[in-house]
Amino acid sequence: MKIKICTVVTGSNLKKFLKNLDKIQEVSEMIELRVDKIKNLREKDLQLIRKNTIKEAIFTSRIKKIILKAFDLEFDFVDIDFSLITNFDLSKSRKTKIIVSFHDFEKTPSLILLKNIKKKMKQFQPDVMKFATMVNSGADIVNLFKLLLNKSNNEEIIVIGMGEKGKITRVLGPLLGSFLMYASTPYGKTASGQIDIMELKKIYQLIN
Repeated sequence: MKIKICTVVTGSNLKKFLKNLDKIQEVSEMIELRVDKIKNLREKDLQLIRKNTIKEAIFTSRIKKIILKAFDLEFDFVDIDFSLITNFDLSKSRKTKIIVSFHDFEKTPSLILLKNIKKKMKQFQPDVMKFATMVNSGADIVNLFKLLLNKSNNEEIIVIGMGEKGKITRVLGPLLGSFLMYASTPYGKTASGQIDIMELKKIYQLIN
């Protein structure tokens, strides 16, 4: 099976971001552009980032005008946080696909609550739904995997358990149907528990 591994591009300024982008695209087939990490980011800087992006890319920001510009530049995916989704008119026909993401950096909600969040997400007809929660126990892992395994055939879901205890979700998630998995490189890591891309590739080679 083909497993999508997405690596994260960050940088405290535009120059560092573009340098990391070049390095990461040498080892990764899919990237997440965390432009919200760039200080003093201007809309015109996005054109330069778009020009230098040659791999399939997820554009991530929490600023409305920046997100709207990303739609204009037709990045492959745009990640919109669930808390911000009502700020956007998603009815327009666009080439860019939409990921609606939910994050909880302290805990994993109950399965009932996760399903309720998913139900609300679906009202906006996203292409992909993303759940990233902190794992504090084995029960949290079970809840995340149940959410993933109960998805419909026409749904694309990303499920990630953050933290050291959540690492198993980063390995098994794609094997159980998660749309992709995020990995780190020497040039970018944004979440606790992220596994290095080369290590993750070795694991999947052994499995396959």
